[in-house]
Amino acid sequence: MMPLEREISTLKQYCFQYLLRNHEKIPSKKVSQIYEISDIREEFIGMAKKKNLVDDQFFSIFGEIFIISNLYHNLQNNNNNNNNSNTNSHDSHNTEDDMDLDTTSSVSTNTSLINDINNTTNNTTNNNNNNNINNNSNNINNNNEINIPQLTTNTTIDLTNIQKINLSGLARLTDISIQYISGYKQLQELDLSFCTGISNEFVKHLSKIPLVSLNLFNVTSVNDNTLQLIASSYPTLKRLLIGGCGNITEQGIKSLLKCTLLQELDISHCKKLTNSAMKLISFPCLTYLNASWCFDLTSGDNCFNKIAKQCTKLSTLRIAASAINEQQLIKVLSEAKKLTSLDISFCPNAIVNVDSKLFKYMSSIQNLHIAGCSFKEPILRKIIDSTPHLKDLDISHQDGLPWSFIESIIKDQSTLSHLKTLNFSLSKFDKFDSDTLLNIHSLTVFFPIM
Repeated sequence: MMPLEREISTLKQYCFQYLLRNHEKIPSKKVSQIYEISDIREEFIGMAKKKNLVDDQFFSIFGEIFIISNLYHNLQNNNNNNNNSNTNSHDSHNTEDDMDLDTTSSVSTNTSLINDINNTTNNTTNNNNNNNINNNSNNINNNNEINIPQLTTNTTIDLTNIQKINLSGLARLTDISIQYISGYKQLQELDLSFCTGISNEFVKHLSKIPLVSLNLFNVTSVNDNTLQLIASSYPTLKRLLIGGCGNITEQGIKSLLKCTLLQELDISHCKKLTNSAMKLISFPCLTYLNASWCFDLTSGDNCFNKIAKQCTKLSTLRIAASAINEQQLIKVLSEAKKLTSLDISFCPNAIVNVDSKLFKYMSSIQNLHIAGCSFKEPILRKIIDSTPHLKDLDISHQDGLPWSFIESIIKDQSTLSHLKTLNFSLSKFDKFDSDTLLNIHSLTVFFPIM
């Protein structure tokens, strides 16, 4: 196997050589015109997949082309996933990505990349800062249509107004490359998830960019100081994903309260967040909160009830492994009037009584995740009866699920009229009839390991 350093050097040489070999095809040195050539575009799309090879030196040379290539690659993947959703079965090892609403499933993409060449030629002449690509994607609560652009001889890419950049997984990038991004003055959405090479003060290089969406999932350097910089730099921020940032504390959450327009917040896997930190969450526009797997939370506290009271627009609440009990969940559901999506996975005490009054507050739930809860069949049946609008049900990671419960679902035409997804991955049944489920074409099923 080739050493990483040599592979990086070889990749850079290849890119240079490819451009040199095709220099006669290139009308000018503008990235937009280079990228019109289909075979060059395909080569760089392939290159964009090798994220572990991209460092600051590489990015300084091929940054523009990499950004465009990565965008195309992601759009193609999203389009393939969208097409695959028409099938009614999936392997269990794909389940978590497909069912998870943390970062992508709750957000759909609508992209406009191509402008007429006659309208853009004048704008690109003598302008060295035309590093932008017109892209209005990842709009919250958009439709599910994804338009993959087709380049022709009559079209070109407009680099003057890029609004979204995805650098997820580029762990070798540092603040040097972040400074390069600062040239995209119209940037609104930036994905730096898993970019573990950037510092906790990277925001200083982007303070003049009007970001409304920032994904810092698992950027381990992020701390309270980072959140203070974010709050002061982006007061109109609408979407912030800081899950897996283990250095965030109550002080960081307090700083974020300046972002009064925040609609989506992911603080999952933030191991230093306590109940008192949760009680601070009071964003008036918040519709989505993921506070799963925060292990410093203790039971017997009404922190999530307080969130439900303070965030009156909340429609999605993910609190997996939160140790919430039934009485606390009743208070949350009674307060969260607009809640349609709930994740209480690995919270076995969230529902313990089949005659609990919490069921009367579940009628608006459309997406329910109860993975690993090991609820008994009577409670599972009561959940189905109490959720007349349920579309997606995740009961993965369960032991001893009875097939009789599944039969009760598939024999009920009323339930099948609204239920679209069943997730059984990594669950164990007393018996399982996959053929019966495959015949229900309106239902997407994630099968258990047989």
